[in-house]
Amino acid sequence: IPFKAEEKEVRDACELIGPALSFNLAADADTGKRKGYAFVEYADDATAQSACRNMHGHRLLDRELRVGLAERAGAARRRRRGDHEPVGMEDAIHAASLVNDRGRLAVVSSVTRHLAGASRHELREALDTFKNCGPENCKVLTEYVPGLDIAMEMVQRLLDMAAADDAAGEAKRKKRASACPPPDDHGAKLMKLEDGGKATPVFAGVACV
Repeated sequence: IPFKAEEKEVRDACELIGPALSFNLAADADTGKRKGYAFVEYADDATAQSACRNMHGHRLLDRELRVGLAERAGAARRRRRGDHEPVGMEDAIHAASLVNDRGRLAVVSSVTRHLAGASRHELREALDTFKNCGPENCKVLTEYVPGLDIAMEMVQRLLDMAAADDAAGEAKRKKRASACPPPDDHGAKLMKLEDGGKATPVFAGVACV
């Protein structure tokens, strides 16, 4: 989506297909800066499919829109995915928006739909296989296999996004861990219980969640 497009302009364009139940123009929570994509919810699957067919390639201001089915806004992106789960349409669309090749929108759209169903593990394998061919062979392959250069660029983008998500998750875990008090070496105490005159060891502890 053109960054200079007003929210009403984008919504009006989407509602050429049918009424939108919800509309979310993605923006950075801290800066308010637009991210260049949006999520639209229609009343039924048929309308959503119609939007994909008729809105894809629709010119808005100085750009052609890329339109595809996505998961519910924010659900997939905020949830850390496992290595063997599909990366999802939302991440694939975001990776596609970073590919600067407006002359081959049909290729980008096709690659986006395919990569959305691939897992991180599969993406790594594909990229490693490609790189292991060597620079010269990679160059020949991209010249003779249509769309391979776009696919590999998008794979790299998706893996970079996954690595960033992992780093953010690790930072949050470390922050939570640092907020938890360290173990007290002197915290283990013995309490004498009236149980046959024997002292039963009871250890003090802290629950960290």
